Amino acid sequence: MELYILTKGIIFCIMASVGIVGNSIILGSFQKSVYHEHKSASTEIILFYTGLANLFMLLTRGVPKFLFDFGIRKFFNDPGCKFVVYVARVSRAMTICLTCFLSCFQCSTIASSKWKWAYIKVYMQTCLVRIMVGLLVMNMVACIAAPYLSVSLNNSTEHKYIFNLGYCFIIFPDNVSFQVNGFVLFVRDLLFVVLMSASSVYVLLILYKHKKIVKHIKRSVQNQQTAEGQAAKIVVTLVSLYVLFFGIDNSVWFYQITSGQVHPIISDVRYFFSLCYSSLFPFVIILLNKKIRNKLKCSKEEEFTQLQAISTTSKVAKK
Repeated sequence: MELYILTKGIIFCIMASVGIVGNSIILGSFQKSVYHEHKSASTEIILFYTGLANLFMLLTRGVPKFLFDFGIRKFFNDPGCKFVVYVARVSRAMTICLTCFLSCFQCSTIASSKWKWAYIKVYMQTCLVRIMVGLLVMNMVACIAAPYLSVSLNNSTEHKYIFNLGYCFIIFPDNVSFQVNGFVLFVRDLLFVVLMSASSVYVLLILYKHKKIVKHIKRSVQNQQTAEGQAAKIVVTLVSLYVLFFGIDNSVWFYQITSGQVHPIISDVRYFFSLCYSSLFPFVIILLNKKIRNKLKCSKEEEFTQLQAISTTSKVAKK
């Protein structure tokens, strides 16, 4: 069992570390792009805040998990547990909401030019920040029960309806509250997954039907992909990853709330897949977003040039 805990801790440590570094690089690249260009595409703004939500999720879920597995325990008191669990719940909810919003936004962007779609396009573009703030407020209200039910290891008691996160406990007073909370979260996630999946399928259908238009756009832009095609690839890839990882996550969650059994190994499996999307998100952006790749490439070249200049200066000084 000790080998299992150590292996689990190493896996979560790698996932959290890679995800935190990767999302931080993505956030820095987007900020640098805005600083130099003084503007940013709407999809990039959504991707930026999705990366921020992923970063908070890894910091409040991944880091406490692997620290606990490495034997660093009881480092949260009750207020600390309430804060960490609440931020983790809100950031997870924001991840799914922003991914869904990104998919819907991309769908409206490349949809037909009928007046209904035109209205939706204009509304989403002009109210982009307000929509994301609205999603944040909605999720902060929806997740308010999580900190109320969270306690530290010091105050844990034997209870039948309990989710053991390791570093903290989420204790439900009875079976009704346990199942109601579980089904509400499951239905919420299912609705967003269905909506983002439908939007992504519609995006693929539109691109398929308008190959000639897309090819024409590609010929008109020298040495780079169209913004529409590039954004569509990112959206479809992110939605596919989300449906895969959180589909498994929610399937395990559904089993737990229906059976009433929260086995530690099953919880670890669910925990693993809940972190996969946040850890892989920056790799998808780097691979499919040409602007970010160019920014990272320029940063490396600038750093190499600076190191060469410092080396040359030191050699001249020695002479």
